[in-house]
Amino acid sequence: MAQQGYKGPLDYIDVAARIVEFRTKHPDGSLQQVDMKFIDFAGKSWVVYTAAAYRTPDDERPGIGTAWEPVPGATSFTRDSELQNAETAAWGRAMVAALAVDTKKGIASQEEVRNRQVEAVPARNWKAEIAALKDEPSAMQLWNEARTQKAPVAIQDEIKAKGKAFAIASGQSQS
Repeated sequence: MAQQGYKGPLDYIDVAARIVEFRTKHPDGSLQQVDMKFIDFAGKSWVVYTAAAYRTPDDERPGIGTAWEPVPGATSFTRDSELQNAETAAWGRAMVAALAVDTKKGIASQEEVRNRQVEAVPARNWKAEIAALKDEPSAMQLWNEARTQKAPVAIQDEIKAKGKAFAIASGQSQS
């Protein structure tokens, strides 16, 4: 079961531990190869392995996981064990897809959440921008920005009123 407070890579549950958890929860379950092939993609050779995680012998909707590894492996740890690495990764993905295990001991960390958030846009000082308006075209532009950014209606109305005042002062009529 997932716990609160994911602390980063140290809380990552490796595939070996996931297999133990899977076997504990589903003693009649099995991990099976669905497909294995070698392909060329983007100028590289790859081994692609697809696995299924059956929770029961008659599981009609097993979790399916696919993983691929470059051949030859990029490091001394992956070279000559590309197929085994792809197989292990596919098993891990299949167990997660079957909703039988988790990949972490907790939910997303503050760092993960922060890395996915759009940088906060500072609040706009609409009043200062309204005070700085000099003419009708700049008021129209600011009013369009206020509408687009969903500024409060009172701010939009204030900008519109100032734009009308500029139009009247310059002898133009604005509706």
